[in-house]
Amino acid sequence: MIRAIFFDFYSVWTPDKLSYYLATAQLSGPEVYKQVSDLIESYYHGAVGVEELADSLRVKLGHPDITDKVFKLSEQDISPQIINFMRELHGHFLKLGILANLGNQEQKLLSEFNEHNQVLEVIASPLSYNLSQPLLNREVFARALNDIGEPISNCILVSGNTQFLQFAQLLGLGTIQFEGFGKLKQTIETLIAQDIPN
Repeated sequence: MIRAIFFDFYSVWTPDKLSYYLATAQLSGPEVYKQVSDLIESYYHGAVGVEELADSLRVKLGHPDITDKVFKLSEQDISPQIINFMRELHGHFLKLGILANLGNQEQKLLSEFNEHNQVLEVIASPLSYNLSQPLLNREVFARALNDIGEPISNCILVSGNTQFLQFAQLLGLGTIQFEGFGKLKQTIETLIAQDIPN
C-alpha cells in the first residue's frame, strides 16, 4: 500500500540544468568531469553559491554564455501541474516529500513554497540534514524515511535520474521513472486505485 511519495526536485519539479552541464563536462574528459562533478557536489552541500557555480562552470567548460541567471530559481519555475497534482494527492491522504540534491537556493525556495502551500511533510537532502555524504547514501534515505514516518514498503520515489532510482531500488524502495507529467499522473492514480478495497 502506498502511504508516502518522495519526489526528486530536478527533472520532476523543474528542468535539471546541472545534469546538462555535467554531461557536457564528460565530453571534455575525465579531469574536467571530476572538477565539475566536485563543484556541483559542493553546491549541493551549500559550500558554493549560484554565482560561484556559474563563474566556475563558465571557465571550466569554456562557455561564455553561462551566467548565474541560468541557475537562479523562483516559484514560477516550479511546474504548476506538479503543484496541483500534489494537492490532489493530499486528498488521498498520502504523505509527500522531496528527497533530492538541493543547494541553498532550492532549499529556501521549497521551504517558502511549502509555507504557502502546505503539501510537503519532508524536505530531505544532504544539505537539509547537514550531512557531508552525497545524496546516494543510506543515512540520507534513512533519515528521510524516519521523518516521513512510513516503512520503506509503503514509500515510492519519483525521479528522472536513473542512478538515483537504482540506488533506491537497492535499498528496497519502490520507484517510478519520471517520463513526463501525464505518464506520472496516470501511473500514480493507477497505484492508488489498486490500494482502494473493492
